[in-house]
Amino acid sequence: MDNILGLFEKLESQSLAVQPSRCVVVRNRNASCRRCAEACPTGAIRVEGNDLAVAPEHCVGCGTCATVCPTAALESKKPDDKELLRAAVAAMQANDGAAVIMDAAMQAVAEGKYDPAKVVVVKSLGRVDESLIAVLAAGGATSVALVAGPVEGSVADAGADGEATAGSGAEAAEAADAADAVPDRVADLVRDTAVLLLETWGSDVSVKLTSKLPRSVRRSEPAEFDTGRRGFFSSMRDEARAAAAITAEHVVREKLGAEEPEEPKFAKVAEDGTLPHFLPERRGWLLLALSNLGEPEDVMIDTRLFGHVIIDGEKCTSCQMCATFCPTEAIRKFGDAATAAETGKPFGIDHYTGRCVQCHCCEDICPTGALTLSTDVFATDVTKRGRSERIPMKPRKRKVNDPKSIVNAMSDLLGVPNVYER
Repeated sequence: MDNILGLFEKLESQSLAVQPSRCVVVRNRNASCRRCAEACPTGAIRVEGNDLAVAPEHCVGCGTCATVCPTAALESKKPDDKELLRAAVAAMQANDGAAVIMDAAMQAVAEGKYDPAKVVVVKSLGRVDESLIAVLAAGGATSVALVAGPVEGSVADAGADGEATAGSGAEAAEAADAADAVPDRVADLVRDTAVLLLETWGSDVSVKLTSKLPRSVRRSEPAEFDTGRRGFFSSMRDEARAAAAITAEHVVREKLGAEEPEEPKFAKVAEDGTLPHFLPERRGWLLLALSNLGEPEDVMIDTRLFGHVIIDGEKCTSCQMCATFCPTEAIRKFGDAATAAETGKPFGIDHYTGRCVQCHCCEDICPTGALTLSTDVFATDVTKRGRSERIPMKPRKRKVNDPKSIVNAMSDLLGVPNVYER
């Protein structure tokens, strides 16, 4: 646990915000999630044995780790999600409803050939997630184009018709560093997921991952002021602002003796015995956008975003640990397990498909392997208000919080009817 917290402290940077208490591995060491390490294109986050390790000097600020993090324990900055959304909406409106987002590699290829007011530039297309695309679709977008520039070793060509294209043959692809393709694989997955969601919710907005810059954003004449220089000065301005903020904070602490209270690394357990819950803001945006698009088809969908809990009643011990550690309250306790045997009142868990971020924490920590998380969900359950499913549980064999609970547990473990204390 200390190693994971130390990693997060090293990973915090001007381009990445870190919320350790949201990480499922911090919440429970048995959680298997390593998506940030698996997606990192430069090896800045990596798995060593059962531990995560970090090399912050290798971080390029692409934001891919934040896109794949199911609980928003990692969040991109410069721009953050709100800033990126505002910029994307403004560019979409300036381009008559066609949203265009391109990566830094394509920006370099198309230097001076596009209208900056109609395009949003991100470090990598791995920065784009489904919630951004869904909000654009619900907000009136006619199309969404994710434009990827050439990877290292490929050949870029600006066509005579003004469309910037990235062409790479088999030899160039082999020459390119394999790590460079990781963000594009995430972009592929996000594109496919977004297309499935929009089609299921009846939207005709097209989503393309392409290597061609759309004609609608090109300039008829070369830019008078080099956009690279503009970007350089803009970057210097941002760095100056960051430095000024750090200096101001230092002066306040040094001169006034004011110290901001540190947030606790470990959150307190709630009254019902569960850890605090948090629904990522981007998940809220996604659910709202889908609701605004209308009613979905009554079909099952399989995506990276949602999950459906299946519990084997024969294996389940009614411990409700799944609800205790669920980070988003997709699984929530109902009833009182401690008194169920005496009162006869029902208890168990309520499951909310729309809040499930498919972190698999519940599946990883179930002590008897009774819980399975399926990626197949009913589309109608995703935006359903209230619970998607109520799963009752059987009263526990032994009374909860009994002074003799350890002795009783030992009796069950040994298969001996009577175990005596001395």
